[in-house]
Amino acid sequence: MAAQEPQHFSDHLEIQSVLNLYASAIDKRHWSQLEQVFTPDAVANFIGIGQFEGRQAITDLISSVLCQCAATQHLLGNYEIQVNGDEAHTTCYLSAMHAGLGDYEGKTLTVWGEYTDKLVRTPEGWRITHRQLNSIFAQGDIGLNA
Repeated sequence: MAAQEPQHFSDHLEIQSVLNLYASAIDKRHWSQLEQVFTPDAVANFIGIGQFEGRQAITDLISSVLCQCAATQHLLGNYEIQVNGDEAHTTCYLSAMHAGLGDYEGKTLTVWGEYTDKLVRTPEGWRITHRQLNSIFAQGDIGLNA
């Protein structure tokens, strides 16, 4: 499909919206919104933490880690999106700040990384089937346990 066709632009906007919804949902602790991000059988490989199979396992991991933070902010950018029919491959940069709780109050953890995703078009819209997070840089300690 030529890059100038309306479907091309629509796919790119919808895919970018799914990626942004992920960051917004986890920062706001709206765990149920991850149903609009991942397929039920999605796989996430968070390098250094482990591989998690199934949307519920991914949601459980993220919620258990981020509930240990006072606040978080995940910023995404430099999106690269390639659509081939009903499949897409994407990469985007991540910059994330995590504020500590309790003994770690006033401390932060900064993470820079890159997400690499495979998405599929479903009747409900685009969904991530495979996500990999590669950490580029991390600084700080707020006592997170994965």
